[in-house]
Amino acid sequence: MFNRLLLLAVGGLLASSSVEAHPHTHRHNAKEVEKRATTPTIAGWYYAGCVTDGGARALPAKNKLDGKMTAEMCTSWCASAGYTYAGLEARNQCYCDNSLKNGLGVSVAESDCNYVCDGNNSEACGGYYRLNLWRAGVAPTSTKAIAPSTTPAKTSTTTSKPATTSTTAASVPTTAATFLGCYSDSGSDRTLTGGSMESYSLTPATCSSYCSSKGFAYAGTSYGKQCWCGNSVPAARKQSTVASCSYACTGDKSETCGGFYYLDVYCLKNCPATVSTSTVKASTTSTTSSAAATTSNSSPAAGSSVLGAAAPPAATGTKALYAHHMVGNTYSYTQAIWADDINQAKAAGIDGFALNYGRDSWQVPRMNDAYAAAKAQGSFKLFLSMDVSSLGCSSANDAVNMVNTIASYANNTAQAKYNGKTIVSTFAGEDCTFGQGSMNAGWTYFRTLLANKGVSAYFVPAVFSDVSTFKGDTWMDAEFNWNGAWPMGSTALDTSSDTTYMNALGTKGYMAAVSPAFFTYYSPSSYNKDWIYRSDDWLLARRMEQLIAMRNKVDLAEIISWNDYGESHYIGPIRADQPNSQGWTNGMPHTAWLSVVSYYAQAFKSGSYPSANDQMVFWTRPHPKAANPTNPTVSRPTRADATDDLLYVWLVLKAPATVTITSGTNTASWNLNAGVNKVSVKSGAGAIGGKIVRSGATVKSYDSTGSFSYTLTPKDYNYNYFVAQA
Repeated sequence: MFNRLLLLAVGGLLASSSVEAHPHTHRHNAKEVEKRATTPTIAGWYYAGCVTDGGARALPAKNKLDGKMTAEMCTSWCASAGYTYAGLEARNQCYCDNSLKNGLGVSVAESDCNYVCDGNNSEACGGYYRLNLWRAGVAPTSTKAIAPSTTPAKTSTTTSKPATTSTTAASVPTTAATFLGCYSDSGSDRTLTGGSMESYSLTPATCSSYCSSKGFAYAGTSYGKQCWCGNSVPAARKQSTVASCSYACTGDKSETCGGFYYLDVYCLKNCPATVSTSTVKASTTSTTSSAAATTSNSSPAAGSSVLGAAAPPAATGTKALYAHHMVGNTYSYTQAIWADDINQAKAAGIDGFALNYGRDSWQVPRMNDAYAAAKAQGSFKLFLSMDVSSLGCSSANDAVNMVNTIASYANNTAQAKYNGKTIVSTFAGEDCTFGQGSMNAGWTYFRTLLANKGVSAYFVPAVFSDVSTFKGDTWMDAEFNWNGAWPMGSTALDTSSDTTYMNALGTKGYMAAVSPAFFTYYSPSSYNKDWIYRSDDWLLARRMEQLIAMRNKVDLAEIISWNDYGESHYIGPIRADQPNSQGWTNGMPHTAWLSVVSYYAQAFKSGSYPSANDQMVFWTRPHPKAANPTNPTVSRPTRADATDDLLYVWLVLKAPATVTITSGTNTASWNLNAGVNKVSVKSGAGAIGGKIVRSGATVKSYDSTGSFSYTLTPKDYNYNYFVAQA
């Protein structure tokens, strides 16, 4: 989907928050216009200007986040707590103190504070690490820049998310560390429960030395930049494969520092007698680096091929294939556009859309149009996927609002059902409490409200929490394994994640994820998302074949996504409402992937493949993975090396034929049998193309001249795919 912080706080996470970044943070309102709004008059306070903020915080004494934030709310709250400075940031954050701290609070242009308040869009609520600053008292007669305090920033040693620090190797003592393995982690069940810190120069060595200096026996790196410490041996049940810990370290991209809710754990003293040989990395010290292995599956210029697709196993139960549709990217949609999306999806064998919706009020009318279009079509179904990273889920009223929205569609004939129950899903939710004190209590309360509304729900959330709790989480009927769609490392996707989830769920349901790609390229001043997941090895076809192989265990599957342009995994047409992703999506169509989906969808749902008709689908990136752009707008994406410079081609042949594929000057030919074939050719500068020849006659051909050309010297990084078909 598209780009996600669990709490969408563009200006940074609250200093006291333990919320962590997800790899997918949605941008819900592609048409939102941020502007400098009017300055209200607030009795007893005066506006002091737009000033800088940062990870250490200009006003660190007290803070809150509220989806109804206004300048009046923030100043009143700070005043009631005895503070004379109040600052608003990132639409919904309020900070308080009695002076500016940590060298921050420097006056900047008013245009930097260009976000409107969630609670009143006529007022300004800061910007990206920018505060609209208010002070108690009477405004001075002359305007002067506010001098920030010289109080130094402090490094947090609590388990909450700390202030950002910068640790250099020169200041870190040498500390031997033994790698124990990759372990799962979660916000509600920390693997290491001692101190923590965050650094944009983090390496295993700096983390180990930090934890050692605090007296801890274990150190763990996570999310590329986080360091966690503890004194207890990690639970064996949490051990995972090394591939789950694949994030490059911010301090050295040749090393890995955990993953999304996964820790690379190191023992610093009194280590266990044995270490699992299946997960061992080289020991790390502050003076040596252990380079993470990068697997390259590059094929020679002559090309490679994979033949055939396995026969679908027998299965019981009705299968359904949905596609994730970002309502936040539909601002200009009409019912007619929804109808066009629905018709294209239906023709590809997709049974419905999961409507991912957020907080913007205009999204409800768009969903109304979607349900009207689906109802008119007759057989296409819809269900709601609540993006709680946008909606918020901290208060009881948040639950009431979500339930009311769900109930408004529950009896619509276009509503998707599973075993007669209304399907309801989420993106995220592991930190939702709905004012009930815990995640379990919060979601139980949510289910009670649904039942009180007369909604019999089949609840299949995508929560990012410890899978070992799923069996006992009585509030969920199933789980959607969002991150099962992509390999987290540098090798091809397998089904180990599916197996882990299904085993953890027991008799509960499981919804599998399918996706063709993942690349996002936002700068730190935007959504700060600049990475890829390996999307090679004919990922879409490979994943659909895995889904078919699991059809005796899986009834529901969801394609990520129909229209999430920001993360480059859209399979639908590119519409007007893009979340500032035009730089890597313009001229990069993906609708040819619908032919791949269509072929496999029938096999997943019916147990038999359709009749073979000659077709070819091509996909390739526009430049080599090691290219040096002439004018890059953002740094080279993380995990760019975990890609292959190949032109991928998926074919279906109705009879044996000779197939020739070309990328630039690289050409390869094969004599292939009828059925599914997957081939690849080393990428080369120039156009791509291919042809199917049977009995001396060309029956299908394609040439990208005039529409696409692979280049060795791009202007900017772009690891999105160009997709075409013949």
